Amino acid sequence: MSLTLIQTVQAAESFRINIDDQVKSRVAINDTLGVFVQKSFSAVILVAGLATFMYLVLGGVQWIMAGGDKGKLEEAKGAITNGLIGLAVLAASYVIIKFLQAALGLDLLNILWPTAG
Repeated sequence: MSLTLIQTVQAAESFRINIDDQVKSRVAINDTLGVFVQKSFSAVILVAGLATFMYLVLGGVQWIMAGGDKGKLEEAKGAITNGLIGLAVLAASYVIIKFLQAALGLDLLNILWPTAG
């Protein structure tokens, strides 16, 4: 194979990644309280969703590992039930916030507070 068939990379200079934008904090110092509340609510929903998912997986693994033991099976059913209740609470909180936003005509997760000056 000749060297003329091997292409050189011409796009090396045009490919740039701005790492500064990726490293910046998700909550800046000058964010308003409304932005902070919005980001906090999103973070809480994310963490609660992940915890609920892990609880459901844990209940499923306990169910599989019960091996016919009634006590372990009931414990697994309880874990799955609690995970589903957590999922319902998450969904209800989101629906309630959206309903209140529509009913009141406000953006509850992006409150603009008056500033001095």
